[in-house]
Amino acid sequence: MDLLAENRLSECSVQVPESIMNNEGNHDELLSAVLMLPETLRQPMYLYYYEDFNTLEIAEVLQIEPENVRNRMSRARKKLKMMLGKKLGVIRDGRERAIKAVHSSS
Repeated sequence: MDLLAENRLSECSVQVPESIMNNEGNHDELLSAVLMLPETLRQPMYLYYYEDFNTLEIAEVLQIEPENVRNRMSRARKKLKMMLGKKLGVIRDGRERAIKAVHSSS
């Protein structure tokens, strides 16, 4: 990893932009959830959504293939849905919705 990439990566994992910190509500909950992800999932999500990197830039910084960036972000989104769904009491997947529908129609 080159020095520039290393500096950008270390900054993103430590510093949180003031604009995000000043927002309340869902943005704070989402940021907290992103920061709780395992490092391999957190880094691409944070760089993409909070630092405005594209997938090619993230791949270069993390020294992985762009396809791996997309895969990690997909896994991170699924994990975030589960984390936030549990916290908010939302139905987490279609199987639970189908089970509830069957039980309510009985």
